[in-house]
Amino acid sequence: MTLVLSTTIVGLPTTRANAVVGGTSAIGNAAVVRLRNGNTVCSGALWTSRIVVTAAHCVVDASGNVTSNQIFVNLPGVDVQQSPQTVTNSAIITVDSWRDDGSGYSQRDDIAFLTLNSDLPGGVIRRLATPTEVAAWRQEGRVVTFLGYGRTSPTSTSSPAPNAIDQPLSPSITWPGAFSAAQTTTTGICSGDSGGPVVTRVGNDVVLVGINSAASGPCSESRQPSMTGFAPSAFPNLVARALALTGGRAEPVGAAPGVVSGTASSVASDSADISGTVNANDIATQAFFQYSRLPDFSTLDGTVVAGDVAGSETATLATNLAGLAAGATYYWRLVATNAVGTSVGDTQSFATPVFAAKTSRASNALLNIMLIDRTEVTKVVVAPVAKSRTQCTVNSKTQRLTFARPGTCRVKITITRAGVTTTRAYNLVVN
Repeated sequence: MTLVLSTTIVGLPTTRANAVVGGTSAIGNAAVVRLRNGNTVCSGALWTSRIVVTAAHCVVDASGNVTSNQIFVNLPGVDVQQSPQTVTNSAIITVDSWRDDGSGYSQRDDIAFLTLNSDLPGGVIRRLATPTEVAAWRQEGRVVTFLGYGRTSPTSTSSPAPNAIDQPLSPSITWPGAFSAAQTTTTGICSGDSGGPVVTRVGNDVVLVGINSAASGPCSESRQPSMTGFAPSAFPNLVARALALTGGRAEPVGAAPGVVSGTASSVASDSADISGTVNANDIATQAFFQYSRLPDFSTLDGTVVAGDVAGSETATLATNLAGLAAGATYYWRLVATNAVGTSVGDTQSFATPVFAAKTSRASNALLNIMLIDRTEVTKVVVAPVAKSRTQCTVNSKTQRLTFARPGTCRVKITITRAGVTTTRAYNLVVN
């Protein structure tokens, strides 16, 4: 369990002290600001010139009441004794019904967005890290930077100057939207660092991973010192509300969907199955299949909605194309679109078969022509339906399907694969 990080001011020190225990000076780092709510000091992340992200326990009491005090926010990255200029908040946004449980330990959804009544210049945060990025960085143990105006020891007061410490993220999480990082008994964040930014660089961009919530060790005893934080991108409704109040718009974070056109299978004379994969990159995404008899798709034979995709996991999508022309080559692709952009998978193709009268096909050859997967197949049974026996017959000895005369041979193909038996009917055109 981890101790919360806000602190009551006993009186600002008269000499400079390093914030973040064992850290280094972060004066001039415009990602971090100091917040004062009555006699309580916290830190915050200056996301935009009008939005600060901080910890909910800095602004909400045990009854669930959002503070009515004006919260004073200093310019980013300054020594507040040298640069006392401040702005105040105009609104506070938290998860509905969030309340400080009074335990002194970290809580679920401990995040708040403060909108300001005027601009704070000089912020450097380019964007919010996506949930996918945060998850990947946790697994790789990415070293990120923690910033804050907190104490330098368990007995000191909040610092007038910010400081920073670099620590690796940990793979484990306590709650959805949370992340954690290891620290030591002598270095780490402390009281007053609540709400401070956790940042990293992606290329030339400063990206906000999240905000500090709580910590154990060095400011509280623990056999496994750690820090807990929350990623703003895991709270899209709060993000949208904060942007709306400041005249901004919800610029999507992340990327256009990742799309891979898969393969065609079960190709009959008038139908085929096609599939592919989509990764939404944590942005609501709609996917659809396009198919055409022209390789440039200048005229479409059809578009089939494949479904909505969300989250960070790659989804497999499939559909059956019906009403196709026999003896034609069809080109198809999977397309997906989200708020960032549209992605188009590679173009794939298949040909719908036509069979000549008085020819025959062995079962394996028929499966190859129809692009039916033969992996782990142990038995194949091909049988014309009763109404098609004048068009096609099966030789009981050779098990070859013979196309007797023009028309449509409707066959049932029963396949046993890995101990599972399935039966499906197909239309095969005979010239």
